[in-house]
Amino acid sequence: MNRFISATVMTAVLICYSTFAHAGGWTQPKGKGYFKLSQQIVRAESLNHSSGVKTEIPKVSGNTTSLYGEFGLIDRVTLVGYMPFYTSYSIDAEGLDSTSGIGDWDVGIRIGILTGGPTVVSLQALAGLPLGDSGGDIVLWTGDGEFNQHFSLQVGHSLYPVPAYLKGEIGYNNRKSSDVPADNYADELRYSMQAGYTIAERVGIALSLRGVQALDRADDEFHGRNDIEYLSYGPQVDFYVTPNAGVTASMTQFTRARNMLDAPTWEFGVFLKL
Repeated sequence: MNRFISATVMTAVLICYSTFAHAGGWTQPKGKGYFKLSQQIVRAESLNHSSGVKTEIPKVSGNTTSLYGEFGLIDRVTLVGYMPFYTSYSIDAEGLDSTSGIGDWDVGIRIGILTGGPTVVSLQALAGLPLGDSGGDIVLWTGDGEFNQHFSLQVGHSLYPVPAYLKGEIGYNNRKSSDVPADNYADELRYSMQAGYTIAERVGIALSLRGVQALDRADDEFHGRNDIEYLSYGPQVDFYVTPNAGVTASMTQFTRARNMLDAPTWEFGVFLKL
């Protein structure tokens, strides 16, 4: 039972990871940046197995407080980081304690290839730092215990003078390999698309579509922290209190999910543009 729940709850970390912002090709000018402090929430009472069949589980609650940031090191070169500095999980089952602590961080760099017109293209490389707890005597993990590398091509297109944009990304996530099935992480194909529109310079609305496809899966057994697949979609609303700061809220719903919790992710936060 404990091993089953451990694998189940680990997927909540990956759900939270999937919701962080994607720039879609735009880099930050030198000395400029974008920062978002957010709270992500997931509540689940069912699980999607590797076959896609849903199974009822004790109620799992997950909360992640994170900072996402972009900072222009020089023109065309932007530092990027997603840093969940506090994650907590609990489960409604007797004898199982809650867990809290730091989560896994993703840090890296985005390099602008095409930056001069309405269409921009960038390359991004992120390193997944296994800072969260992923073993020992704990039942609910806050990290996945692997050092992964994610490489992506990002494209953005401004529809100016219409206050709207389109952006997309496709990438490859290189994950840990092992001869032990329970420790063998399937590499991933990751992709996303987003369309956004600004109303009266105050309200930004966007609709996102994101997906993860596990590659070279070892078997059809349930390995909750290494063979994740899903297609997700959902809206986001940004309200600008000032021209450079505001509040944000989003919801992400998942379909075609494998080896992960069956529940939407909610996110609420504040953002600042330098």
